[in-house]
Amino acid sequence: MSVPKGKRGQSSAEFLNAARALQLHSIKKCVGFPKRYTFYVSQQIANCATRVYEYAKLGNSIYPVNQHEVQMRRDYFLRANAEVENLVSQIEVANELFGIDPDAMKYWMNLVNQEGLMLKAILQSDRKRYKNLPPG
Repeated sequence: MSVPKGKRGQSSAEFLNAARALQLHSIKKCVGFPKRYTFYVSQQIANCATRVYEYAKLGNSIYPVNQHEVQMRRDYFLRANAEVENLVSQIEVANELFGIDPDAMKYWMNLVNQEGLMLKAILQSDRKRYKNLPPG
């Protein structure tokens, strides 16, 4: 049974799509930076964006049955969130060096912000959702 378009909400796994979109966009932007900055700027940004996606995917792959697994899941989402914060700093450095177009910068930072907000929402949701699991 399908849900009418007007009543659809955001999927609980939308953070994975957003992380993937952030990774792809970041890599595409980094390809356009000067080659001499590859190892100092471009690679750092691409690696951060890739780790955000990897940690989000790893955290989502854990279906907890005890508190130990809940903590493992939480740790991955916390790492993903830390990488989002690191990515912001790396993008700011790139902007200072290369003068990224303001509209492109706004779009990129919007992707970063969306992912950060979704990861924080998952952490809050998991805290309520898994509080009654047995210790592990």
